[in-house]
Amino acid sequence: MINVGLTSVADHPSLTAGRTSTLADLAAIFPVVELDTTYYAVPSAQTVARWLRQVPPRFQFIVKATAAMSAHEQTEPHDASADFTALRRALAPMQASGQLASILFQLPPYFGASVQNVRILMRIRALYPTLPVAVEFRNAGWYLPDYRQQTLALLRQLHFSHVVVDEPQTPAGSVPLVAAVTDPALAIMRLHGRNVAGWQRGGAQWRSERTNYRYDQTELAALGQVAQQLARQAQQVIVIFNNNGHHDAAANAQQMITDLGLTYQGLGPRQLDLF
Repeated sequence: MINVGLTSVADHPSLTAGRTSTLADLAAIFPVVELDTTYYAVPSAQTVARWLRQVPPRFQFIVKATAAMSAHEQTEPHDASADFTALRRALAPMQASGQLASILFQLPPYFGASVQNVRILMRIRALYPTLPVAVEFRNAGWYLPDYRQQTLALLRQLHFSHVVVDEPQTPAGSVPLVAAVTDPALAIMRLHGRNVAGWQRGGAQWRSERTNYRYDQTELAALGQVAQQLARQAQQVIVIFNNNGHHDAAANAQQMITDLGLTYQGLGPRQLDLF
């Protein structure tokens, strides 16, 4: 099964005739969303309940771990234990309804392949022994020839879903696309676009420029083949389009759904735009 969706909620005007998109809008078209607001703060129980009310019962969520939990604040996981506990409690209704696809740990670029960081990954699993967890590395050292197989073996040992990344390939600051499944229940693809100049750009607009990219038909076809390859090894593959610097993610995601001949049952009702 291949499920295609988007990251973020309110930034897809092509789906809503220009108005701010909502979770209900996305759930009428896609079967899954990645929530990135949780990177900044653990959501309240009321917020999680509101998310669940806006979507149909089959809709799924990928939820980002907070910055402290994912080592962006250069703290050990036990130092972020309050966040781990609070997020587990907040997401309990989502897990109980079967709508929590995974908690995403997008690790920072300075989180390299080291004994200390292996211990951090093991500590994450110890803190979340039963929750679905996905790991996205942003340090290429984990994929060097001397470490790649050990990295994937570690993820299998910890029952972590490996996040397959497509992003610009630069001399520094990029990881390769490694189409490997480490959890037979779930594989995740995150597609950031291929804007090399934007990926390396600094300044006030760096965040939007990093993901300012529209995949062309040939690129989408190749990525669709990767998703199909993963689907032969995993029960579910979730493809998240994050190339939304200039609002291209929704169109690319819809095109992949069409190209792969995917249909989804149990989507939410379409919202009517009268004006």
